[in-house]
Amino acid sequence: MSVVTLADRELLVIVENGAPEIAWMDGRDEGVTASEVHSIASGSRKTWRRILDDKLNGSTFKGNAATKRGHERESYILAEARILEGVVTLAASGALFGSHHNALHRATPDGLGIHSQLGEFGAEVKSHHADWTFDGIPADHFDQMQWGMHVTGLDWWLYAWEVDGQPGIQHHWVARDDKRIKQLIAQADAFIEWRAAGAPEIDDIPDDVDDALADYARGLALEAEGKRLKAAARSAIDEFAAAQTSAPGDPLRRNGSRAQLFFEPKPDTLTLDEDAWAAAEPGTYAEWVAARAAAAAQEAAALALYTRAKPTAPTFRVTANGGAA
Repeated sequence: MSVVTLADRELLVIVENGAPEIAWMDGRDEGVTASEVHSIASGSRKTWRRILDDKLNGSTFKGNAATKRGHERESYILAEARILEGVVTLAASGALFGSHHNALHRATPDGLGIHSQLGEFGAEVKSHHADWTFDGIPADHFDQMQWGMHVTGLDWWLYAWEVDGQPGIQHHWVARDDKRIKQLIAQADAFIEWRAAGAPEIDDIPDDVDDALADYARGLALEAEGKRLKAAARSAIDEFAAAQTSAPGDPLRRNGSRAQLFFEPKPDTLTLDEDAWAAAEPGTYAEWVAARAAAAAQEAAALALYTRAKPTAPTFRVTANGGAA
């Protein structure tokens, strides 16, 4: 390990830029990196095992045309980012850094620089396919940058990207989010502890909870089988019922040897035809569109002033061991 200085900040270097690839891979495999932390934080135990297997045995993913192009375009995107307003310096970075608080927390920024107002910053550059549009920073990229800020101690990150076929680059400045970083640290440490414990297949949980999980997983399997059986049988039943009835309010009742059927056609529901309204009465339609937009704007303004907590159900997912996660 060594230390490099970025302005007045000391960054802990785990693997130096230009080191042999085997050293970089070893350094990456020892800890939790920025490219992994989102999957670790949001994924299942199956995801954790896949990540650990990649670390211990080598990843089976060797890249594709998209990742190859992304690497090839990094230097161009960084060069364009150097001339962004406020950027004083920005250099490519190939070193693997570790956190001073926990050296197993690791990241490899695409670049490191200094901004005239924001100070020191890291950079993440991406090359997106032609039909990609910016609709907020993807969650995995956001976590990647927050983890980079945690590892380096920086407060800002530059997200710069190009879209295939479009000239120049686009960019967005991302501020440090300590709440999200705290969550990522907790999940990364849980992964590290699980790995240090030998990556157990089965956790130490109460017997009644273990039984309940098994029953729930069995219920899911039965439910899936039930959906399959219903889907396979529905077409024959629908065809028979449609041939026996013709109008809403004319229900069909039939008893079979093992089940009975009640089938009643329903009338079509009516919905607003905006195209017809706009063509027939453009004036009143335009008034309605304006009123709807004004109401939406008023609601957005009120939301900034008057809010209350709305409970959100936790993510809940049970899968049978050995099944898809």
